Amino acid sequence: MNKTIIMSIVFLTLFLGVSCGNNTSEHNHEEKKRKKEITNQDVHNEEPAGILNLQFKQLEVMKIETGMVEKVTIGTSLKVNGQLELPPQKQASVSAIIDGKVNNVLVIEGDKVRKGQVLAWLSNPDLISMQRDYLLAKDKLLFLEKDYNRKKELLADGITSAKVFQKTESDYFEGKTMLRATRANLRLMGISISNLEQGKIVLSIPVVAPIKGYIQKVEVNMGKYVLSNQELFEIVDNEHLHLGLKVFEKDIDKVKLNQKVSFSLTTRPNQIYEAKIFALGRSFEMDTRAVKVHAEIIGGHQGLLTGMFVDARIILNSKDVEALPNEAFISEDGLDYVFIQKEKDAEDASFEKIQVNKGITDLGFSEVIFPEKVPKDAIFVTKGAYYINAELNKGAFEEHEH
Repeated sequence: MNKTIIMSIVFLTLFLGVSCGNNTSEHNHEEKKRKKEITNQDVHNEEPAGILNLQFKQLEVMKIETGMVEKVTIGTSLKVNGQLELPPQKQASVSAIIDGKVNNVLVIEGDKVRKGQVLAWLSNPDLISMQRDYLLAKDKLLFLEKDYNRKKELLADGITSAKVFQKTESDYFEGKTMLRATRANLRLMGISISNLEQGKIVLSIPVVAPIKGYIQKVEVNMGKYVLSNQELFEIVDNEHLHLGLKVFEKDIDKVKLNQKVSFSLTTRPNQIYEAKIFALGRSFEMDTRAVKVHAEIIGGHQGLLTGMFVDARIILNSKDVEALPNEAFISEDGLDYVFIQKEKDAEDASFEKIQVNKGITDLGFSEVIFPEKVPKDAIFVTKGAYYINAELNKGAFEEHEH
């Protein structure tokens, strides 16, 4: 074969081989690129738009709280302030009957006590003298009584004069009065007269609770010397706790008996309590030009203590609505949203951002109206929705940049 022909065949073969190799390489590169795009698209579609997955550690750091929709009474209302109060007969300041040294203290703050329960013991040297005086007065009265009866018979027989009898009679009745007063004084201090008449002299007296309730304050300790006018303990019966609200002069005509009141503690604004007006004041407080209105608390009193300040609404016109705390809502472009919990496992939870209609607002709550039906037991973000939304928007921004 001609040498020129042979060389041409070799060059043609090499050219075809290189061309086929390049085409195959380019095809493989395009295939890989297409698969990578598909893979990336799948990754972004794992969590649909508006859904954010967070670990519990993240929720704790962000201080996120969740809860269910609540039934809240909201409507036209009169905003007032006040305090939790007790009627005077349901709180007591306890002091000693006489001066004395504290021998023993039997209660601490927070203890539940019954009426008549011993709170402490006091001792005073005068106690012994007072008990001795009673026994002497009792013996003297026996003598005076016998002398009185004898002189009475002598007067009837004409043996003694009326003047002598009158003196004996006066001494007798004076002795009776003295004995009664001494006995009453000892009973007031808690000393048993029957035990004393049997010769049982006590060295200390009890300080007792005048009402049932809880010890709110203890002002004594072992060995302390106290005076008779000094407060030793304070007892409150919180079962009769009620609201004392101040209504200004211009609003008093709007307030009536049996109106409902919604209130919250200034320290816990998201927890709503209910009450009902049972008494209206009949005079103005001159410094504030306000009238005192009293409302009975409906339901339990757990967590409520006398003296706590409250923010309250006297309901004028009202309706019961489904509501969430104000911190559950976020607003974007004139629309309102909340976050509903979609899934939850041992380590994390996912939340979906859904649009809602926000209704009337009062006492830290807002009416929530769902355009689409949600489960009755649905869990919502009740605090920290702003931070979840920021995290969701951050993720969306990063995805867009990518």
